[in-house]
Amino acid sequence: MAKEVRKCAIVSGAPESDFGYISENIDLNSFIIAADSGYNKLKALNINPDLVIGDFDSSLMPEGDFEIVKLPVEKEHTDTFAAVMLAVERGYNDITVYGAIGSRVDHTYSNILCLDYCFKNSVSCCIINKQNRISLIAGEKRINKEYKWFSLFAYLSDCKGVSIIGAHYTPDFYNKETIDINLGDQFAQSNFVENEYATVKCRQGTLLLIESND
Repeated sequence: MAKEVRKCAIVSGAPESDFGYISENIDLNSFIIAADSGYNKLKALNINPDLVIGDFDSSLMPEGDFEIVKLPVEKEHTDTFAAVMLAVERGYNDITVYGAIGSRVDHTYSNILCLDYCFKNSVSCCIINKQNRISLIAGEKRINKEYKWFSLFAYLSDCKGVSIIGAHYTPDFYNKETIDINLGDQFAQSNFVENEYATVKCRQGTLLLIESND
């Protein structure tokens, strides 16, 4: 029997000048969590969250018909990471995080690490902003023509036996059937889907997939 898909959308408070893409992409039937000042984005978009979580050090604690989880200011994880952990704890297995890519590189990287946390808990997760989508590939993944570019990087460990089919650049470029993408390698950057879709397989390790329209 197929596992029931339980969707959760998390809206982070990372600064971004244009967050209209959230209303264009968010599944309103999913469980919606606002991470701290992410609530202000939802409020501006007339979207009601089911839960708001944060330490509220950068915004006032909101009032409304939703659950509030108050976090201490001094804590181990960011508000966004705490939101992801809460979603996983409550059984959501398909998580989309919006607005978690901002001007603070440390916060952005911390948010990207949420992908690894979800992967280790058998939860599908991706991070989306206006121009990019970030996710992980462990095993096999189909990449559609939703974004102009896609790049692959070894995530936290070396990746062995990577095959790419249906894209402009494949291992054939190196006269190989598969390639290894190790930590620090950058040669799998700025590829694009050439056929109807591309398929990426990874025999060992986990790939970081960044799809971009920039």
